[in-house]
Amino acid sequence: MSKEQKSHLIKILCGVAGFFFLIFLWWLISYLLHQQGNRLLPYPHEVLVKLNEILFSAEYAANTWTAMGWSLLRLVIGFVVSFLFGGILGTLGGLYKKLAAFLAPYVSFSKTMPTAAFVLILVGIFYSYRGLAPYIPCFLVFMVAFPVIYEAFKNGIQSESPDTQDALDLDCGRRSWAAIRGVLLPDAQNYIALSIVQSLGLSMKVSIMSEILTNSSTSEGGLGGLIQMSSLYASMNEVLAYSMLAVLIILAIDIPLFILKKQLKVGLD
Repeated sequence: MSKEQKSHLIKILCGVAGFFFLIFLWWLISYLLHQQGNRLLPYPHEVLVKLNEILFSAEYAANTWTAMGWSLLRLVIGFVVSFLFGGILGTLGGLYKKLAAFLAPYVSFSKTMPTAAFVLILVGIFYSYRGLAPYIPCFLVFMVAFPVIYEAFKNGIQSESPDTQDALDLDCGRRSWAAIRGVLLPDAQNYIALSIVQSLGLSMKVSIMSEILTNSSTSEGGLGGLIQMSSLYASMNEVLAYSMLAVLIILAIDIPLFILKKQLKVGLD
């Protein structure tokens, strides 16, 4: 076994050890609380049993799978809209510095504004309009993902080498559709792909968080709605089971994207 392989194996073993240590801490805290008569934090194995129940039992399965569908649908809607607007405006911002300066305050505001505050603002605005409240997570995903995607397109366009820009100016014009489609966007693809990697997992997290804060009590509220509803009845088994399901979905998104992110960063370097 080479030195590099051994180092990689040690990292994997340390990660596995850290995971089991986390489970042990969870079990230990649950045990100490149970000894004091506080049973609000269930043991890990109890949550796993409940997770299996909410996914496959007749009592829970329909609501759970419907909620997962709603959560993913809102994520897709918000992310697609943010990608379209971010791509168009980011491309224009990369070509026109005045437009980039005009959009800079909104981009900075979106990146620095606390996410929970966004939710409260959107609740105050959209609960006045019938039918829009269930789509508050879509707006939140847009506000979180748009700045990342916008800056990726803008930076990708602006990173084009001066020699290529001069050649485009002589050929068809750097701001022409042929130059954008044939040269600038293809050359910026690593930046664009990295922005998707960086924003997609985050979008899923804030989407579920907004579902919890909007206080929906049905499966149409998504997984966040089921978490919030379970908390009303102090059913911590269900709260943690739904939360674990949300974590598994986020990991299913994040892990492949994390691997892609490392490869893309190597390409950018």
